[in-house]
Amino acid sequence: MPSTRQNHLQLSVADVMARRRDMIGRLTDAGLPEDQAAAEVDALCVAARERFTQDLARQIIERSKRRDAALDWITRDSLGHQLRALTGALACALGNPQDTKTAHGYVRQLADREPGR
Repeated sequence: MPSTRQNHLQLSVADVMARRRDMIGRLTDAGLPEDQAAAEVDALCVAARERFTQDLARQIIERSKRRDAALDWITRDSLGHQLRALTGALACALGNPQDTKTAHGYVRQLADREPGR
């Protein structure tokens, strides 16, 4: 079942204009002049649009932050996996596949070097 927000998003322009005319009619029936009723309805529409836009922007930003955090985690996990593979390969190249400590130290030395040295 679609949510109320989804129902509102599915309204056509003609439906929106019909609802606007209906609301203006109700306000004029209540005693407001038609131009004032139209101004009130239009102001309400603008306020609703701004509120909807703010809510949507907030949701997008929150999702973007979660996605960035997930991508950061995936990247860190991938880099960690690659570092372990590199350390294992270096340990094999150094002649002792069981001794990853020496290979890990070698990788750290490479990482600590200043660029250009």
